[in-house]
Amino acid sequence: MRLISMTPKFAMLLCMLLLLMPAADPAYAVVSDPAASQVQTLTASLLQSMHAGPTEPMTERYRRLEPVIYQVIGLRIMTRLAVGPDWTNFSPEQQNALIAAFSRFTVATYAHNFRDFSGQKFEIDDVVSRGEDKIVRTRIIPAHDTPVNLLYRMREVDGAWKVIDVYSDGVSELTLRRDDFVAAIAAGGAPALIAHLHKVSDDLMK
Repeated sequence: MRLISMTPKFAMLLCMLLLLMPAADPAYAVVSDPAASQVQTLTASLLQSMHAGPTEPMTERYRRLEPVIYQVIGLRIMTRLAVGPDWTNFSPEQQNALIAAFSRFTVATYAHNFRDFSGQKFEIDDVVSRGEDKIVRTRIIPAHDTPVNLLYRMREVDGAWKVIDVYSDGVSELTLRRDDFVAAIAAGGAPALIAHLHKVSDDLMK
């Protein structure tokens, strides 16, 4: 076999080309995942809300977060999963009213909880497939405190990846919601739960 020798000039050009080639970036690979991209959209909007500070009116904060949350979070499926088995006992009208009430409650919760900034950062660590779902692992890193691990459980809904649960240091948001909803449903079915969600939303918006 004939070996092809390289002239010094060619070797130098090859080295320069290799240096200019972009290295594989794991962080870029994670964010380029469509599920992780959705989470990044949410966290960017939350940071913007935090930077605005507590002096921003809640109605304005709600207005700005609402379209992002509708884009990123699977509100319809989250409502059904949070309600649990009783969902099938409700009429279509009650189901739609519950979705609307739960959606308002979700936006109000984010608007209320993310209104102060003191140097926090959001980081996306990786994405793991779990059956039909994906888990996007993230962290909230305070400036002077212990990081909080947040896992976003994502599912593809109508061609877009949506959040269907959030785990904060291992605790499922859906499980907490379901425990809260059981009492309201037991007290008065769907109408009681709808009224409960609107009351909590009103309190959060104050």
